[in-house]
Amino acid sequence: MAGLSAERRWRPAAGAPGRRGVPVLHNARARALVGQLAFAVVTIVFISLVIFLAVNLDQSPTDVALQAIGRGASRSALSAYVASHHLADPVLARYVRWLRDFVSGNWGVSAVTRAAVRPAVAPRLLRTFLLAAVSMAIALPISLALGVALARRYGGRTDTAVNLLLVVVSAMPEFVVGIVVLLVLSVWLGVLPPNSTALTFGGLGAKVQAFVMPTLTLVLVSIPYMTRVTRVAAREALLSGYARAATLRGVSRRAVTWRHAMRNAAVPIANAVALNFIYLLGGVIVVENLFGFPGAGEALVQAIGNGDVITVEAIGLVMAVAFVGVSVITDLLVTYFNPKLERRS
Repeated sequence: MAGLSAERRWRPAAGAPGRRGVPVLHNARARALVGQLAFAVVTIVFISLVIFLAVNLDQSPTDVALQAIGRGASRSALSAYVASHHLADPVLARYVRWLRDFVSGNWGVSAVTRAAVRPAVAPRLLRTFLLAAVSMAIALPISLALGVALARRYGGRTDTAVNLLLVVVSAMPEFVVGIVVLLVLSVWLGVLPPNSTALTFGGLGAKVQAFVMPTLTLVLVSIPYMTRVTRVAAREALLSGYARAATLRGVSRRAVTWRHAMRNAAVPIANAVALNFIYLLGGVIVVENLFGFPGAGEALVQAIGNGDVITVEAIGLVMAVAFVGVSVITDLLVTYFNPKLERRS
């Protein structure tokens, strides 16, 4: 009977490809993946529509033409520009054309700089994502190690003191943390330049220095939240029955923590990391402008101030795609670590 049950358990479904003894991919995982991807596409399309309407509804075709060719343009020149760029078309038709061009790689031409948007914005976007990725790569292992250490000392003096410090730091906005970093490292100690403008023209050493203060600021504002979530999740996992059973079997404390407890605590930690990374991408705008970091955040603020609609649309949509992409990756990780979605026949 045991052999028969095992055979039935691993037999492919009727009409499904596969060999005997090879499990078929569980439908729950496939449905979750398809659903997440479909929801991501719908979300991106909806956000792109909101971005386009937000920056275009309050501007008439004549206003856009005046920004592009100057206030001194004649009526005939304005009419020609409106006709050549289809600015008099219905809003929905203009949106579909813009989204189609954006997906194909044509991000338009800035009405302010008269230059193509994609070559001008792409390097800045790369710097912004690199800044956020480096900050997360530094903050994540520190948060995990600190959170696990506090979970092992839960309720003790060290745990209370460190947790209080984390609460204080988490209550400080990015620009406050950045100002403190700037005062300490640049004004008082004088070990770093006060801004990151050397990133565009300096050598390798100057470029590395340009990353230090913005990265340190983002790391400091990222650690408290991820550490506190890790602390609580690890504490609950360490007190669970399977962790105690592993300890009774003679498994080392280190193995119990990192092989058993942390795997089961991965779902809330993954969600915390995703939320924090999205928060980082938003906080980058403040940090970049504080330190003069030549990234997408600084370009976005400049474009808004100059009325550069095309650039605002491009940066806004790319950032939205990044937000949704992080959410999808997190959902996939949560699905992987979720024991309710194990493969079954």
